[in-house]
Amino acid sequence: MRTVNLTLPLYPFMPVGNVWAWDSPFQLTPVTTHERQGVATHQMSFHSEAGTRLMLGACYDDDAPRIHELDYGTLVNRETVVIDIPKQAGEEIEPDDIDRALVKDPDYRDGDAVLLRTGWGDDERYRAIGDEYATTSPHFSLDGAKRLAEVMTERGSDLMLTDCAYIGNLGEGFMFPEWASRKPWDRPPFPSQQARIYMRHYTPARGAGGGAPDWGSSVVLHLAMSPVAAVANCGALRSKRVRVTVLPLFLAGAEGAPCTVLAVDGDEAGDA
Repeated sequence: MRTVNLTLPLYPFMPVGNVWAWDSPFQLTPVTTHERQGVATHQMSFHSEAGTRLMLGACYDDDAPRIHELDYGTLVNRETVVIDIPKQAGEEIEPDDIDRALVKDPDYRDGDAVLLRTGWGDDERYRAIGDEYATTSPHFSLDGAKRLAEVMTERGSDLMLTDCAYIGNLGEGFMFPEWASRKPWDRPPFPSQQARIYMRHYTPARGAGGGAPDWGSSVVLHLAMSPVAAVANCGALRSKRVRVTVLPLFLAGAEGAPCTVLAVDGDEAGDA
C-alpha cells in the first residue's frame, strides 16, 4: 500500500480562488525574516474555497452543520470507489456519464465515498495554464448533478470528490461574462473596490437564488452530500478502491474550508 496526496497546493495567486469576484487569492506576506529577525513567519490570506476544499450544505442552508460541527471521524479512512469519467476543458458531466460509469460499476458499494476522476487535476495542469484551470474546468451540468445526487442518495453515499476545479455552471449566467472573462488586471480580486461593487450587485437572482443561473449544479450537490472539489494527482491512483481521508481546516462557523486529501492506495486499501 502507499499514500497518495490528492491535494492542490496552495501558492500565491493560484487559479482556484483567484478568478471570481468573490475570490480572495492565496497570498503569503512575510512578517519576520531570517535576515532581520532570525526567524521566518508569514501572514496568510485566502478565500474559504481556495484550492482543494470541503464544501457543506451550510453554504445554502442555515440549519446545516458547519465545519466545526462535523464529526471528523467520518472523514478519515473512508472506503472510496474511483470512477473514471474522462473530460476535456469546458465539458460537462451528464446523466449518461453517471449511469454508464457509476451506476453500472460493480465496485461501487453502498455507503462508499465516490471519487469522480476526469483527468483535469493531473500533471500540474493548474500551474501550466493558470487561471484557465479554473475558468475552463470540466464541471457538472445541472441534470448531471441531479442524477449524481439521486444515485448517491439511494446508495447511502454522502461524500463525493472530484478533480473538477469547480462543481458546475462556472458562472455562465453572469459571473463569467461580466467578470471572469476580463483580463486579470481588469478584475482585481476581493477585497478590491471593484470586486466589492460587483458583489453588491450580484443579487440572489444572479447567484444562488432565483433559478440559480450561476449556481444550479452546486446547489444540488451541496444539499445532497459533501462535495470535495479540485482534488489533484488522481491519475497516480492505481486501484479501483482506495481509502480516503479528508481533513479540512478546523474553522469555527465556516460553511466550508480548504482541506488536505490523502488516499491509501493498494490491493488491501478498499477491503471491507
